[in-house]
Amino acid sequence: MSRTTKKRCFPLWIIFILVILVIGLPAVLLYSDIPDLSKYVLDDSKPEPVDEPDNTRAELEEEEPGEDYEREISDPFEDDNQKEVENKITEEGSEDKEELVNDKNDSDHDHESDLKVVSDGDYLLTLVTKETTLKSRYVPSNLQPIPSYMNPSYDMQLREEALWHLKELWDAANEEGVTLSIRSAYRSYATQKRIFENFADQHGEKEANRFSARPGQSEHQLGTTVDFGGSNVDFSAEFGQTDQGRWLAENAHSFGFAMSYPEGKEHITGYVYEPWHYRYIGVDEAVEWKESGLTLKEYLENQPQYFD
Repeated sequence: MSRTTKKRCFPLWIIFILVILVIGLPAVLLYSDIPDLSKYVLDDSKPEPVDEPDNTRAELEEEEPGEDYEREISDPFEDDNQKEVENKITEEGSEDKEELVNDKNDSDHDHESDLKVVSDGDYLLTLVTKETTLKSRYVPSNLQPIPSYMNPSYDMQLREEALWHLKELWDAANEEGVTLSIRSAYRSYATQKRIFENFADQHGEKEANRFSARPGQSEHQLGTTVDFGGSNVDFSAEFGQTDQGRWLAENAHSFGFAMSYPEGKEHITGYVYEPWHYRYIGVDEAVEWKESGLTLKEYLENQPQYFD
């Protein structure tokens, strides 16, 4: 009797496991070495944090009204000049700096205590000289923007009545072929303070006060005063010899504007010749002033004045 021989076979499930081990294990070992890059990917759904400003809203509200506007104004000085002065003070030491500040404050206090304080700057014939002062918080009423066709050097303002007559003056000059530009108009107390201090740092207070007014003593704060230009010698004595300067000297009074600081009258006005600087005082008054032959200061001294 013969015996049949059977071949032994591995079950299929064992073969399947072996195949997985042979093929899959190397792949697992390979990909296990790849770093997780998800932490390096920016999540576009979440904006990056923005640093908060140093000033809080409360701190900003404590600033003087209009200060932002004043900062926009084109200044005739470079920041480097102020930095140079600040650096010089710093080099001298904090003790010397404190002494300088105290001396200056005492000097300013003594100076201001001797001044007559103007009651109402809106009065067109208000006397503004080195012996009087406008209040630091005084802002003219009815300030209006100077239109762009007048070529202002920056955004400027003037009182409504003065601006109305300035437009008439402008049209009359333009009809005669004279092109003007407005270089300066209303300035706040704070702006004038910055301007004068810059000049004083460069030239000394005494010299600076010959061609720049102390804060509170500038006719520009009245909102009725204009610095004219339009030539290549603006803000110089030579402006008086230009077409613009000559036309203004001959005609500005007919529109209510008077030259505040004429030539050769520094001993009366306290300021050097400024053929570009005109103040509106009213048409009838300006005509009367012109006929009087007086400086504007002398003419206004003969008008009613009101002080605190």
